[in-house]
Amino acid sequence: MAIPEGMRDVVPPESGDQRALEDALLARFRAYGYGHVVTPWLEYAETFAAAGDETLADGYRLFDRQGHQLVTRTDMTVPVARLAATRFDDEPLPLRFCYVAPSIRPWAPQRSQDGEFVQAGAELLGLGSAGADAESVTLLCDCLAATGLRDFRVALGSVAFYGALVDSLGLEEDDRETFLTALADRDYPLMESVAGNAGVDQRALGVLWKVLELSGSRDGLGQARKLATTEAMDAAIRRMVEVRDLVEEAGFADVVTFDFGMYPDLSYYSGVIFEAYAPGVGLPIATGGRYDGLLARFAWDIPGVGFALALDRLLDAMAEAGVAPPGAPPVLAFSGGLEEPARAAELRRAGRAVATLPEGAAAAPPCLRREGGRYVYVAADGTSEAGGWRDMRRALGLE
Repeated sequence: MAIPEGMRDVVPPESGDQRALEDALLARFRAYGYGHVVTPWLEYAETFAAAGDETLADGYRLFDRQGHQLVTRTDMTVPVARLAATRFDDEPLPLRFCYVAPSIRPWAPQRSQDGEFVQAGAELLGLGSAGADAESVTLLCDCLAATGLRDFRVALGSVAFYGALVDSLGLEEDDRETFLTALADRDYPLMESVAGNAGVDQRALGVLWKVLELSGSRDGLGQARKLATTEAMDAAIRRMVEVRDLVEEAGFADVVTFDFGMYPDLSYYSGVIFEAYAPGVGLPIATGGRYDGLLARFAWDIPGVGFALALDRLLDAMAEAGVAPPGAPPVLAFSGGLEEPARAAELRRAGRAVATLPEGAAAAPPCLRREGGRYVYVAADGTSEAGGWRDMRRALGLE
């Protein structure tokens, strides 16, 4: 029987790799003081409607017995904001939360949107400083480095910069919203149409087209500075530079760059934004940024910044780089282990994952088989060793 479009089964060994990766990422989150939270699969529809983003509000819907409209979780930042505003509004700031959880949205392959996807993320609430932005970017870099990836890159952009640039066009509010939506969708013909109908100054529009061409280098930063026509635009650039400098000081100078052509799909972002990329994966493996104003929609006006890693894309990047998920030990197949449960238990107590098989059963390396009163251990690289039980313990690194 088939499963719904956009959904997927996760089976061994991929499921084990995913769980090992989740554990490794949660360990990095804890190292920065982030507490793990779990939010429900179902939220009231008004929770996601409050975020003001059609993508997030467009989840699968159902009704409870009281007639309340419910929606499947389409994003993790919004539920964390709701949780913070309703459960932690009398706690001292800042708050640090992390999560590893799946979300569900209607499948949209034309927008590279999966139906079900797992995110691992961290949210820092209550600090509006560049230092908080930098901590979020640094934590993302730290998480990616912990996976063993070496060629990832993190690009910094700014919603605030584009907001100030679009403000300089002098559009009416409705046209401004349409223009920004078109910008997020990369719908440049619609942007030209809106600007043309509104009679926008062509020099100001020309600055926007030039900025959209900038990406990926310090030279791009210099050009953006030259193109800045307002104090708000200049302030947004200074903020990006400050964040970059702090991340470099934390030890990630080689992986951070600027991309002024970047604009997020989600509308709750308000300041510095960032995306992570890895070779062999055409879409971002992580996205994040500042979202001041989101918690105000839940009656608690505090700033926030955070990010989410897409675990399926991250696993693809690791496979492309030939990197195994950290902490995912291979399962040792033990032929004859079903007849020697005490031996299998001894190995498991020592930290080895063991799948017991009947005596004589064939198994791929790494494997251990009983041959009468002796044992043969075959390592993953094909090398083997035979001997008594103590010899096996030594071969397996237990002595």
